[in-house]
Amino acid sequence: MEDITPDAPATAQEYNTRILIVDDNESIHEDFRKVLLQEKNENHAALDELEAELFGEDSSEAALPSTENDLEYRVDSAFQGEEALEMVNKAEAEGQPYSLIFMDVRMPPGWDGIETISHIWIDHPYLEMVLCTAYSDYTWDDIVAKLGCTDKLLFLRKPFDAVAVQQMALSLVKKWNLGNQARSHVKNLEREVQERTVQLRELLQELEEKNAVLASSNDELKHTSLHDYLTSLPNRILFHDRLEQAIKLASRNDGQFAVALMDLNGFKDINDQRGHLAGDQVLIAVAKQLQSVLRGSDTVARLGGDEFAFVLPTVASESPQTVAQKLIDAVALPITLDDGTITVSSSIGIALYPDHGKKNDGLLEKADAAMYEAKRSGGGIKVHNT
Repeated sequence: MEDITPDAPATAQEYNTRILIVDDNESIHEDFRKVLLQEKNENHAALDELEAELFGEDSSEAALPSTENDLEYRVDSAFQGEEALEMVNKAEAEGQPYSLIFMDVRMPPGWDGIETISHIWIDHPYLEMVLCTAYSDYTWDDIVAKLGCTDKLLFLRKPFDAVAVQQMALSLVKKWNLGNQARSHVKNLEREVQERTVQLRELLQELEEKNAVLASSNDELKHTSLHDYLTSLPNRILFHDRLEQAIKLASRNDGQFAVALMDLNGFKDINDQRGHLAGDQVLIAVAKQLQSVLRGSDTVARLGGDEFAFVLPTVASESPQTVAQKLIDAVALPITLDDGTITVSSSIGIALYPDHGKKNDGLLEKADAAMYEAKRSGGGIKVHNT
């Protein structure tokens, strides 16, 4: 982030010295012009002394140019409150705002000075005001109740003293410029913060997107490592993990379940006669048919080739043999290939936990032996014979 330092002190040319006189008496405007637009101010010492008294000894050195008492004011005139508001709005729109207004209190028949200030401060809350009056038209409490904020408001009693007008003009113009300088600095900081916030949000979004891609890649990699590439069924690694979990659960609960192995009868002939593409289509179709009849608690996996494996928890209403028969019937359904329709049969061998073994390898060996016995018998279901 780039450093943002306060703006350098304004030069005399950069200073906003535009002043608006609002009074219904034209002679008052002339008096202000004589005081503010004289070629050279001969009261420097008096001004310095008053400013030091009002704002402190160092106030005159804070930010004003070296010719601080020789500021050239731009003085405009408005004779009614409504006219003053229009001029203030126009000056702001043109980028040449007023820094100070000398405001008369009584300006019949329109708005008085307090009402005019209240309208101006709605959209221009930083504009400095000097309220000029010869009467006690409003108490201080009335003014506070009407305007709320009074830290930008000073009083000037008529008939006014020239030095007082010069001092107020100099000090309040200085105050407005210092405040404007600070506001510009704050805006720069806020803009920088907003830009950095946007950048950080964009960076965060980019990181989230990358994390999402990475997570998706990790999920895909994990799925690929644990599932068969052709059928998307669990592969041998995941099946062994599922079987191990089933053994642990059954051991804790004194439960039972079945391990089954299935082999497709005559699958080698399909590959030899119809090609490996047809063989792959058969395997994909068989996987879908098996999944369609399995229960939510069952597990099916492809171990390789045309060999499928199952973990079948024991359910009172359905024995492992009943589930196995559903699997054989599902496989026997017609399968549509690119070159026609085919039907296949299968053989299933079953081993029971804990009757036929309590470990992965032992159960799979018993189920495998039972499956080959079923194949030798022409297909169907065989439970390991202890």
